[in-house]
Amino acid sequence: MLKRLAVFCLLVAAIGVSGQPNKAADHKQSVGACAQPVPVSANSANKDEHGHTDQPKTNSDSPARNTPIERPGWWADPNWWLVVVAGLTGIVIGWQAIETRKASEASNRSIILQEAALRQWVNIVPLGIGISRTLKNPCEVSVQFEIQNRTDYLVTIRRVEYELVPNIHSIRKFKVECNFPIVPQKREDDSAFPFAGTCVIDIGEMDGWGKIFILAGDVVFVDCMDRERVQHFQDLYRGFVDGRLERMKPASISAAEDKPDEQPHDPN
Repeated sequence: MLKRLAVFCLLVAAIGVSGQPNKAADHKQSVGACAQPVPVSANSANKDEHGHTDQPKTNSDSPARNTPIERPGWWADPNWWLVVVAGLTGIVIGWQAIETRKASEASNRSIILQEAALRQWVNIVPLGIGISRTLKNPCEVSVQFEIQNRTDYLVTIRRVEYELVPNIHSIRKFKVECNFPIVPQKREDDSAFPFAGTCVIDIGEMDGWGKIFILAGDVVFVDCMDRERVQHFQDLYRGFVDGRLERMKPASISAAEDKPDEQPHDPN
């Protein structure tokens, strides 16, 4: 629509401007013809009753000489047509800029809605506790978890950094680097990413009430839109001698967010 309007304005300008020189030339030619003197021969000169010959009359004494020249109207001025076309062109350009901005804003809103609909996260699921068979005190135990994908699209685990805290005096930090794809968790045989943390505790602390563990850390993963995200987690778990590991009320969990740019990590 905008292109057709612009072409129409240019055609109107071309027709209006091209027609003005011809009108001006015709007007100049007609005025010049009126201004030329009319020749009078000697034989045709009028004589008065005394035999004197009258002076030949020129065109300056004709009524056409004294007739005022009609000036062309404003519609015949080529400059006016150029102003009109320039104004229409400016309106078309402005209108097109507004429509382009509206289309861009609508596209951005659509992208935001699409990203919100495809927003992904991972779930930290407790598996159990592995206790050494010797049951020596202090006893080393393995607290086992896995990462599940309960969204509708693939995610790829890149890194897991976490801390396992059985008490305030023994904090163990762990870091796992990988490139493990996890398909949506819709069936029991779907994949999940397992990880575990080992710590040393007094076996007597794992009585009928169980032993409380704190798990906190970050999961770095790539979502289905090929964006790298980081998800923070911090949960309380209770472990029992029989190997059960249950999640207590979460202390705090934050949703996955875009991973900020960071400096290359030195493995040493």
